[in-house]
Amino acid sequence: MEIAAGIGPNSGAAMVVLGIFWLLFFAAAIADVRWTLYLFFSSLAFGSLAILPVNLTGGTTFLPLTACAGLLCIKAFLASGRPHLLVDGLIDYNKLGLLTAFMAFALAVTYTAPFLFSGAPVMGLNNIRRSALGFGSGNITQPLYLLSSFAITISIYQLLLQTDTRRLVYKAIFVGGVVAMFAGLLDMATAGTGLLAPLRTATYVIMDGDDVGGMRRVIGFNTEASGYGALVLSFASMIYFMKIGQALGGVYAKLEMPLALMLVLLTVLSTSSAAFLGLAVFGLIAVGSNVLALRHGADEKRAVIELLFIGAAILCCIALIIATPSLFGGLFDLVDKTVLNKTSSSSFSERSSWNTVSLEGLFATGGYGVGVGSTRASSWPVAVLSSTGIVGALLMILFFLRIFTLSLRGASHEIRRVVTGARYSILVCMVPGAVAGTLVDFGAYNAALFAITAALPFLSAVGQPIRRSRRAMHPAPGTGSTPAPPAQGQPSHRGRRRTQQRRVRPVRT
Repeated sequence: MEIAAGIGPNSGAAMVVLGIFWLLFFAAAIADVRWTLYLFFSSLAFGSLAILPVNLTGGTTFLPLTACAGLLCIKAFLASGRPHLLVDGLIDYNKLGLLTAFMAFALAVTYTAPFLFSGAPVMGLNNIRRSALGFGSGNITQPLYLLSSFAITISIYQLLLQTDTRRLVYKAIFVGGVVAMFAGLLDMATAGTGLLAPLRTATYVIMDGDDVGGMRRVIGFNTEASGYGALVLSFASMIYFMKIGQALGGVYAKLEMPLALMLVLLTVLSTSSAAFLGLAVFGLIAVGSNVLALRHGADEKRAVIELLFIGAAILCCIALIIATPSLFGGLFDLVDKTVLNKTSSSSFSERSSWNTVSLEGLFATGGYGVGVGSTRASSWPVAVLSSTGIVGALLMILFFLRIFTLSLRGASHEIRRVVTGARYSILVCMVPGAVAGTLVDFGAYNAALFAITAALPFLSAVGQPIRRSRRAMHPAPGTGSTPAPPAQGQPSHRGRRRTQQRRVRPVRT
């Protein structure tokens, strides 16, 4: 079903929805950064809402995420008050420097390759057929989307460097997960009624009546099941693995596990094959991380409970399958169609040809790349490789290696837990993109996770940025950072340590 903004019987309701959105947007603009963060992460659930009537934009759809990302960038810069930390993060290869280099090279390829290698084979973005490389509208819009994701990364990066705003980021992720959950529940409750039509005003095709194996596909406020499956899977992994509810405490800690479980259930109900693969990775990491957590006394009790819960759930499923196999006939049919026989479908063959043509374009340019927005692939790694070339793909690989290998020595238990969970979440969130991502844009979910894994490892145990420079570690003589000598009559630092050792020495009897 295709719905256009301002058209149809629900056009009045659609205008009311637009009015509510812009009211919230301007309210967040004049309020503190807290409400901008809440609005931003909530906007991720509205993947089919056009915030401007498409008859005024020439058919181009602007989603809430587009406006909220720009507002977040401005508000985060104003809230940080320490631009030198942002500049340091953008140029330091241990932080965001490699991602910055990737962005610069990707833009350079985008605006040179269509002219240097005109006529190279590519897969068209709109016509979805083999075409000749040439500069087009995709080379303008797609780099903007990629820059938007990069702006999200640096915005959240700045906010994570401060204790007060860091907790606001945690709360906003939690709020976004709640909104994503209610989007799925409302979609299920209003199935077949058209009540959600005012929230689906984009010019895209809205597939809200599809079913697989007799099960209706839940799409929430998105255009299709794969988009909603990636949404709830991403929030489920962030909330579960990062343990932000425990970091926040109070009601967040109590709702953390139920919310994560509901998001996992909605991922299953989306019946997206890419989301199913992500859930498999989610399950493997969940078991492995809990086994590793048994070595730490602070997490041992929680890990045991979660392992027992996972084991009980598996045993219950096996028992139900043995006792009443007819109840799972629809589920077996669903898995057969979405996973086992996926490779024999016509859509799989068509999408595989996108990768083939995109790689042909890469070879035709001698590995230089065809540019962002020049070709369509069916896998995010292939999109990065074919669009930004060998150098761009290498920079992205190095960035991933860096954020996964940064040492957490000296960080607090909370920061270690959040960063480790964010690394696990990246592995889960990248699965849908690896099997179904068509463009270079890494998206808002990964943008937030990139910021977390790049910023938090450099915070001390008290949550302040660590300045690792030679001058800081070895201050010059005569500067204010040189330790003052002990006062007259007081022992030196070494003398105090020896005195303390003598005081605690046990007395033999």
